[in-house]
Amino acid sequence: MSSSSDERVVAAAAGPTPGPRWRWAGRWRGGSWLTRLAALVLLATMVAAVVPSLFTSFDPELAIPVDRMLGFGVDGHLLGTDAIGRDVYARLVYGARLAWVVGLAVAAGSLVCGVTLGATAGYFGGALDSVVSRFIDGILAFPPILLGLVLAAILGPGTWTAVFALVVVYTPLTARVVRASVLTEKSAPYVMASRGLGHRGLRTLAREILPNTVGPVIVVGTLIASRAIIIEASLSFLGVGTQQPSPSWGLMAAEAQQQVLIAPSLLVLPVTVLAVLVLALNFVGDAMAEKLDPQSRTTRASSR
Repeated sequence: MSSSSDERVVAAAAGPTPGPRWRWAGRWRGGSWLTRLAALVLLATMVAAVVPSLFTSFDPELAIPVDRMLGFGVDGHLLGTDAIGRDVYARLVYGARLAWVVGLAVAAGSLVCGVTLGATAGYFGGALDSVVSRFIDGILAFPPILLGLVLAAILGPGTWTAVFALVVVYTPLTARVVRASVLTEKSAPYVMASRGLGHRGLRTLAREILPNTVGPVIVVGTLIASRAIIIEASLSFLGVGTQQPSPSWGLMAAEAQQQVLIAPSLLVLPVTVLAVLVLALNFVGDAMAEKLDPQSRTTRASSR
């Protein structure tokens, strides 16, 4: 029997299915205006991260002492300058690059490691599942900030130290989600049919099961990215994350503490931008979770 006929037999044995759960883009039109606004915020910050020169011509690391603590709009500085004469708006714009680099790097690293661990543990079970589950429980016992502080003491402070710490912390979260999805999917009719045709091990896992776990993985990826951005800013605020003179929203907030009474905007602006970005990520993540959940789609369809 040819491979194409095998696949038709698997599809027939599985019965009618709604298709891969990650095909949600065509149903995005039903999103609320708040979700669309959040998506626009994400798009704007992504563009700022990739091409910051479109938004500002100032060097975010250039300090001009004679221009220190300028007000809004003075000498072309849209949001003024900080205590050593750097343009605040430029540092906010370039800070978006760092935020996205950290968020995407942590999300990608934890997804790669977490999917590998969770999928193999959930599919093969047995002693491997027990070992991976205990590893997950052990890592989840460490608070992200505490682990970041420990690794900074060992490896030295820096952005990539924070990224490494967050990948270690959030890999178990992804592994737990993927493991639960694989445990659910591996008893589905289409998987049983694939096994009946002699497809075993990694072939069934890669071709039949993992495509149907993409939805939960994407959702947890947005959650990890938003959390990673917050934790990196917190570590930078504590002095063990991004170091001077790199523009970081957490570092900007830490530097503004001494001027908070005379120039509160230096503290309010980076904190507000950070909160808006994380809130937008959470809104988009919630919308994706709703679109990717077959049960929620069924409930909405039955209520019409």
